[in-house]
Amino acid sequence: MRNIIWSKNSKNAGNDFVLNRFLRYLCGMFTEQQEKWLKRVEDLFLRLGIKSITMDDVTRELGISKKTLYTFVESKDDLVRKVLERHIGQEKAECEQMFKVAKNAIEEMYFVIETNSIQMSQMKANMIHDLQKYHHDAWEMMMEFQRGFLYKIVKSNLERGVSEGFYRDDFDIDIVTRLHIATSFQLFNETIFPQSAFKRHVIFNEYLLHYMHGILSEKGRKFMQKRNIKTSQ
Repeated sequence: MRNIIWSKNSKNAGNDFVLNRFLRYLCGMFTEQQEKWLKRVEDLFLRLGIKSITMDDVTRELGISKKTLYTFVESKDDLVRKVLERHIGQEKAECEQMFKVAKNAIEEMYFVIETNSIQMSQMKANMIHDLQKYHHDAWEMMMEFQRGFLYKIVKSNLERGVSEGFYRDDFDIDIVTRLHIATSFQLFNETIFPQSAFKRHVIFNEYLLHYMHGILSEKGRKFMQKRNIKTSQ
């Protein structure tokens, strides 16, 4: 459980900030207006990267004063953390909902491909680098998301695919899960895939198809071929 620290000597503004954080901790959500702000800032980060954006840029984008902005966030680092927190929450909700309605494991993976391709095409390649180097708390949040939710989702998909007969049953699910997650993060490595030479969403799609063909059974290959025919019509 997180530690909530209260300071008797804090100014009213500081107490208000801590109180807002505590209330959000209890509710587990942002207000509707805060959600809109964070989505617009996320779009800004996707277009221009994180490091290059100043708090002045943020206030201009949102059309609010710095005073209003600082009643919601403590610093740029806190803003980045909240943007990521909102994004992860949305990713979890959408993923869990779509996986519930997917008819099989392969359709789950198609959902991942279709929903992430657009986002990958919009994302600046240096976003991961900026998080890791300049925003430690946000990076740790990303790593926890990777070790926790992403691991659970990928492992669950592999287990479902094997049980349905769409995936091979002769590989170590835990190892392949970890390989998949670790490799996915390398898609943002500018040394391996310089943005000047590769489109991010193309790399993402190629990697996922490569991953899928490595785990598909004959039954899965036939289903995937059938699905490709349907989606191309």
